[in-house]
Amino acid sequence: MNRLPIRFGQCGDTFHNWRLRVQTTGHTLVLTTFVIAALGGCKQPSSGPSSTLVDQFFAEYNNPRSPGCSVAISRNGAIVYEHGYGMADLEWNIPITPTTVMGAASISKQFTAMSILLLAQSGKLSLDDDLSKYVPDWADHEHHVTLRHLLTHTSGLREGFTLLGVAGQSQSNEAMERMLARQHGMNTPAGTEFVYNNGAYNLLGSIVKRVSGQSLRDFAEANIFRALSMSHTQFRDDAALLTSNRAAGYTADEHGVHANPEAVVVGNSGLYTTPHDLLLWENNFENPRVGTPDLLAEMQKPAVLNNGKPTEYGIGLFLLNYRGQRTVEHSGGGSGISANLIRYPDQKLAIALQCNSDAINPIVLTKKIADLYLADVLTKLPPQPTPVRPTLSAADLSSVAGLYRGVSDKDPSDLRVSVGDGKWIGHSFFRDGSDFELNPVDARHARGPAGVRMLEFIPAGPGHPRAVHVKGPAGEADFELTAYNPQPAELRPFEGQYWSDELQALYTVLARDSGLMLQLPGQAPIPLQPFERDAFLGLGILTFIRDAHGAVTELILDHSSVRKLTFRRMRPVQ
Repeated sequence: MNRLPIRFGQCGDTFHNWRLRVQTTGHTLVLTTFVIAALGGCKQPSSGPSSTLVDQFFAEYNNPRSPGCSVAISRNGAIVYEHGYGMADLEWNIPITPTTVMGAASISKQFTAMSILLLAQSGKLSLDDDLSKYVPDWADHEHHVTLRHLLTHTSGLREGFTLLGVAGQSQSNEAMERMLARQHGMNTPAGTEFVYNNGAYNLLGSIVKRVSGQSLRDFAEANIFRALSMSHTQFRDDAALLTSNRAAGYTADEHGVHANPEAVVVGNSGLYTTPHDLLLWENNFENPRVGTPDLLAEMQKPAVLNNGKPTEYGIGLFLLNYRGQRTVEHSGGGSGISANLIRYPDQKLAIALQCNSDAINPIVLTKKIADLYLADVLTKLPPQPTPVRPTLSAADLSSVAGLYRGVSDKDPSDLRVSVGDGKWIGHSFFRDGSDFELNPVDARHARGPAGVRMLEFIPAGPGHPRAVHVKGPAGEADFELTAYNPQPAELRPFEGQYWSDELQALYTVLARDSGLMLQLPGQAPIPLQPFERDAFLGLGILTFIRDAHGAVTELILDHSSVRKLTFRRMRPVQ
């Protein structure tokens, strides 16, 4: 005899005391199928705006040819609406329902943070402990990075996932710990700057295991998920782990929609769950069952930098504002995953959204839902003028194209402006190596992507080359046109093998008639683009260092997330 839990009434309301006994025969399959089918189509009556209005936001995904989303909404701790749109599996024609399990990506961080806080609460660690206490062979004993620094993204550590990538190593929690433990260099001193760092949270996941004696998956299950009845939630730390009702993840590109393989790192990511379960977690902040009220308040307190300036991040949570209302939130994104979890604490509204496509913007969708439910309290948006895209001539567009170098002493940086499809395209190897659109305002100004408000293109004048002035929320920066064009003979001194103790990796630099090539272990050679004297663009900005006699002795890699990574020259390539 088996006991099957049956859901009654509204979607997602599980009455665990109601059970139906059935024989383990063919009838069990029939009954189970019936229950699943009933759940797939059900919607909760909405307390507030019409559910039809919410459904409209997802209409483009709600068809049998598209991946989609699952959404749940709660007011005053009670779920008032949940529904699925689109397909969980395009090959098997399985629709998304409220019980479909999907990856939550970086939403995972708050559960990793809670695990660390629970260990601190039980006296097994302190948030102000130095990392060297918990990570064997931690090499950097100078900068004193603490667990609190990791939790608040103020550690200043190099980004571990970037380090694994430039070392040509596969991703795992074990590989991450070894990589970070070897680092002597920092991006910035601990506590001086907020810089989002996935590797830091991956390391926290490993620390949970070392301190508790349980994997993060087992610890979170025993201490968080079970206590909150989050029965569809787990950290997925094994690719062979069976997960019921799990959706496939999809990426869309110019060639169509493709299924994505799933990573199995945990701490920064790795949580698989449902919006329904995420709202059970959100309710815990108002009605604590896991963690004390003081502990939960600590998670929602802005971290403060060494200079006394508060950040917009607590412990595993962003503390922001939307149209005049406080929000506690975190989004998540990865290959085949996009998600957002947001709570409006003053209005007791929470929205959980998970999608099995990385082409869907979950933040925009949750804002639209908030606009419906909080229309009476949100600050009115000013009228938005219809954007008018100026018509620029080919000469206007090409007049600012070129490669520019940053003139700041703080960090090396690059900006390439090119022309494509009648518009400007930006590119920076120092940032992330991807293209971004620059929207023209006129022939001398363009709006950039997030983090860049305006670019001003400055023509060459007496004593200065063509330049770009960039304004953004973090400040201003200037770039000047560079025109480094070395001849083949000038490239040969750079040839050689370069070793990094911190990466435990050997780079090979090859000089060809077509230019320099960089070869990483087990990978095809990467062409390097001339940038300025002795500097080239590829994985980031690669700068060759010469001794007093002019001989090349070192190679320095600079990237926004990995700065001043040093390789020493071993010997020329024969």
